[in-house]
Amino acid sequence: MRSSVLSSRPARPFYGWNIVGVAIIAQFIAIGIGVFGPGVFLRPMTKDLGWSRESYSAVQTLTTAGGGIFAIFIGSVLDRRGPRPLMLIGGIIAGASVLATAFVQEFWQFVLLRGLGQTLGFALCGGLVVNVTVAKWFVRRRGTAIAMASIGISLGGVLMAPLIGWWISALGWREAWVILGVLTWVLILPAALVMRRSPEDMGLRPDGDIAPKPGDAPSPSRKASRTTVSEDEWTRTQAVRTSALWLVICGYGVATLGLQAMILHMIPYLTDEGFTTARAALLLSLFSWASLISKFAWGPLMDRIHARYLSAAGFVLSGVAIAALVLVAPGGQFVTVAAVLAVYGLGMGGTAPLQETVWASYFGRTHLGAIRSVAMPFSIVFSAGGPLLGGVLYERTGNYTLPFMLFAGAGAIGGLLLLVARPPRYPAPAAVPAVPVESVVSPGGR
Repeated sequence: MRSSVLSSRPARPFYGWNIVGVAIIAQFIAIGIGVFGPGVFLRPMTKDLGWSRESYSAVQTLTTAGGGIFAIFIGSVLDRRGPRPLMLIGGIIAGASVLATAFVQEFWQFVLLRGLGQTLGFALCGGLVVNVTVAKWFVRRRGTAIAMASIGISLGGVLMAPLIGWWISALGWREAWVILGVLTWVLILPAALVMRRSPEDMGLRPDGDIAPKPGDAPSPSRKASRTTVSEDEWTRTQAVRTSALWLVICGYGVATLGLQAMILHMIPYLTDEGFTTARAALLLSLFSWASLISKFAWGPLMDRIHARYLSAAGFVLSGVAIAALVLVAPGGQFVTVAAVLAVYGLGMGGTAPLQETVWASYFGRTHLGAIRSVAMPFSIVFSAGGPLLGGVLYERTGNYTLPFMLFAGAGAIGGLLLLVARPPRYPAPAAVPAVPVESVVSPGGR
């Protein structure tokens, strides 16, 4: 009787979904403040402190580049030590730097706090750390898990951008930075305590699967998705010798050249075209809403279609949307611009889950942090150049038409590169030379 009662109890939920929950929180803070926030602060800070948009944009580029440099060291430490200590240190640094930004008076102070402090803090508790960890906890359901984790990215735009805009309007930009600093501490530090490096550290298996007994046939539930090419465990040395790694780096790098730039310059662009700051912030949030909604489709799609094909389609769609935005925004039609930005959000919404799924399915889980750390600096070169390019071309031409059209073309080029980035073939082990029978000498002599 006792055994039957015990067997009827529901199984404990897989701990990996706790990791996904933390990833949502961490990316909401890191992306909401680090990526969506600067665009909302751009006009009030530059106007109040007398800075140019070009110089302000340069700090965003410095921030993006710095994140790539820090990633070189973070990835290897993540594989060895796990995410918890990194997130605790990162949360403390990020919260302090964000809060201190409220008191800047000189441009060099902003460079130090935003370009160094916030960058290091969010690198330690943001996308690289949590996405690599999620990828280590899942194999069969990796696409769905990473897609769910990336909901935090979209929530950063859906909730954070309008909230920051409201706080700035109601209280002032300095007070808004204080609120964001405290919010970082309140959310990141407790969440970090939940993190674990891998399911094996807790005596579990990826996806919560039960270890099969010897002789058992593979269960239908353990079938790999179309994205899961293999679980060969590549080392960093092996991975850098493949053309696939460099094609993936260039493909995603070129395609996302304009992503951070569009987010940073979107509100200034729309206000230049006659929209109020409040309506411009609302339009940016609509882009984020579309990106958020798309997350629920990308996971199931990755179970049927390879992630690199989906990425290519999304980047082409986003490029078309950017070009359309340049054509329709000068008319000042709110509904039309909202529709175009919704299409842009749908196209770009899968960028993070698709990219992370490609990396994990191509190169395995064991050394994923180290491999991603190699790729990050090169990827950052592309994304870091976007905000600065947008600011420089704006100052030279007086509008955003040229940079936005360049970003549209980059999406199409990146998509083409991903189409040719075929999964790498795991290197075969070196053959052991056969020893002729005649050369073998018996223990007793000839």
